[in-house]
Amino acid sequence: MHLLKIYVKFFTISVTKSYHLSYVGDININLVQQTAIRQVRNHVNAYKSYNCLQLITKPTRITPSSATLIDHIYTTLPLDKVSPGILINDLSDHLPIFVSIKSAHVEKVDTKDQFKHGVSSFNAEEFLDEIKETLNGMIINSDNPAAALDDAIGANKKVLDDHAPLKKCLELKED
Repeated sequence: MHLLKIYVKFFTISVTKSYHLSYVGDININLVQQTAIRQVRNHVNAYKSYNCLQLITKPTRITPSSATLIDHIYTTLPLDKVSPGILINDLSDHLPIFVSIKSAHVEKVDTKDQFKHGVSSFNAEEFLDEIKETLNGMIINSDNPAAALDDAIGANKKVLDDHAPLKKCLELKED
């Protein structure tokens, strides 16, 4: 779960090749109060003026005395292309948020060969430490957010492959 939080803090703005905007982060503006507080309503309306939709609609920071929606995902992507969500865990005072984006640029997987990550000697603590070290050591290319995201994904994939290499699964024989 730490990994997801790093992503939320690490990437704040991304623009796709077709110029869709996505903005993700711990904004600390409680959207639960948008009907009661003018400044919150103005914040939401500013994003709406750029055709940005706020995808997270439930509280993301819950305490015994309050529930606030202060972690936001705004996007101009069509709703049929996004699937937002909130993960339930107790590792932080915030619930991690995410969005899955459907893309036409996904590589097709050959279904004849199936692979899975070998986890027989996987050490989660070492893995997370190396992911953090890798991300903290990266130089962000702010001129090209897509390239920065590709670099981070590639670096994370390398760490994952080092800690849990891909192994070919046994094929099921058809009768």
